[in-house]
Amino acid sequence: MESQTANPDLLRIGDVYCMYFRGQRGGHDRVGLAAVNVDEFDGRTWAVLEEPVIDVGRPGDWDETHVLDPASILFNGTVFLYYSAVSPTCHRSVCLATSKDGLHFSKYAGNPVAIGGGPEIVSRNGVLHLYYWKPRNEGGFQIHLATSHDGFRFEEPYTEPVLPTGSEGSWDSRTVETPRVFEEDGLYYMMYCGSDRYDDYPWYAGLATSRDLVHWVKYPCNPVFSRGRKGEWDEGAIWFTTVEKIRGVYYMWYEGYGGGYARTIPYGSYLKGGKSQVGLATLEAEYFYVKP
Repeated sequence: MESQTANPDLLRIGDVYCMYFRGQRGGHDRVGLAAVNVDEFDGRTWAVLEEPVIDVGRPGDWDETHVLDPASILFNGTVFLYYSAVSPTCHRSVCLATSKDGLHFSKYAGNPVAIGGGPEIVSRNGVLHLYYWKPRNEGGFQIHLATSHDGFRFEEPYTEPVLPTGSEGSWDSRTVETPRVFEEDGLYYMMYCGSDRYDDYPWYAGLATSRDLVHWVKYPCNPVFSRGRKGEWDEGAIWFTTVEKIRGVYYMWYEGYGGGYARTIPYGSYLKGGKSQVGLATLEAEYFYVKP
């Protein structure tokens, strides 16, 4: 993780909060792990493993170039971790690795489970819902849904995206990506990032809600969060706005990118100090959006 930290994803395993994230070393992305005991949690302090828990694959594998965008869930006593895989064969595919302890992972021999990227995984009534982006013909991405009863074999029940881009002129008219979903009192909340000009360099994050994980309604006052001001560490773009309510506080971890020319040029600052890091925002409120 000498060059980048990004793509946070939170999972509680027993008495430990695990944050899976993307680190980069030597030009390759890998999935790492930061952890903290529940009774020591403050949202900011983490013990980070020195080595990744999921590394890039061998030449010819779907993930031979990069492993990134982790999305984890406890399912039938096993940690299922879905991630974006990059190789010369495909720009992005969604692959799977599983673990009994959240630390030692084995990649699924049948990878990939979907073609696309930026996954999120949610369970409802024993069915896993996998959200991921697919490219639009006009440029940018939209969020699609695939479902599975076993976590390995997925079917896409809808050909249309479950979260499309916004109307012409809106803040998310070109791309919607990096969904993160949490549930409160029977209502599902999706935080997502979007842009009206770039395929994958969003300045803002928005909110959508659903009762069934299929039909989503965007919050009319979107966006609800934005990149930082000029000169701040996250002045360029933001992704993977990950919300969890803990001890009455809503914590949101997210990837921010800044430095160099990041304010005006997408990823243009990489060779001049630009980098991704994981930040934290909080909300102290009785409820998130809809009162119980």
